[in-house]
Amino acid sequence: MDTHANPQRPHTPSDSAVVVENLCVVRGQHRIVDNVTLSLPRGRCTAILGPNGCGKTTLTRAMVGLTFITEGSVTVLGQTLGECDVRALRRRVGIVNPSTETSAGHVIGSPGTVDAELSALEAVLTGFFGTIGLYDTPTTEQRDRALDMLTHVGLSHRIDLRFGLLSTGEQRRCMIARALASGPELLILDEPTAGLDLAGREQVLATVERILASPNPPTVVMVTHHVEELSPRTVQVLLMKNGKILHRGTPEQTITPETLTQTFGCKVFVKKIHGRYWLEVLPEAWLDLIVRKPGER
Repeated sequence: MDTHANPQRPHTPSDSAVVVENLCVVRGQHRIVDNVTLSLPRGRCTAILGPNGCGKTTLTRAMVGLTFITEGSVTVLGQTLGECDVRALRRRVGIVNPSTETSAGHVIGSPGTVDAELSALEAVLTGFFGTIGLYDTPTTEQRDRALDMLTHVGLSHRIDLRFGLLSTGEQRRCMIARALASGPELLILDEPTAGLDLAGREQVLATVERILASPNPPTVVMVTHHVEELSPRTVQVLLMKNGKILHRGTPEQTITPETLTQTFGCKVFVKKIHGRYWLEVLPEAWLDLIVRKPGER
């Protein structure tokens, strides 16, 4: 089914957390995001899937004003970029990505970077101030909220441990707690399980599931290239390739062998077990992936 040709009914502005229209991000001669139009339903989970380098991260950064837009428009939580105070808007958004480095290249207060010398509790508290270090004195209410969020992600036993001594999976969950501390309306999870072992990955996914199951969840965007990481609560899937949205729709419409083979350039089979999708690549397909065809470089 070509769900791009027959997309879901667009969400109206009143029930959408994000509305993107004809968005392009061009750097030099390269169109990183190419004429993307989409809407994200408020309070629900949307997954953006695609291969490495297809523009997923650039798209989400453009959504919250962290990347300059070449063409098009973006409205986030009722605010149109270019017509609003983007710093105030970012305080309503939580972002978690795989990096926990503190290089100057990161935008403070967006993709969650913290001082490795802080305790887990202090790391979460920096989320209230959008800083790498804890330079302000938190209120009692903020400390209580940070403790609640660490408990929410299963790290109540790590509150006093130095952030740099947490395992990679624990650091990732700590960053999710940091992103949740200020009660964001939009939560962007950019490959939150990258580099994790099996248990660490499943702990992060369980944390995401718990967030989505809460009474008033934020709008969640899960950026990944692994279909098995999709929550059963996902209501919309966007498949990206070469900066474009190839297919969009419900998981049932988009997670098919045909659409995923087209998206990833690799012949795959799809199974759904206990509400989760799993891909299978047969060994016979390996040769096609590494042997150059005539005329290829």
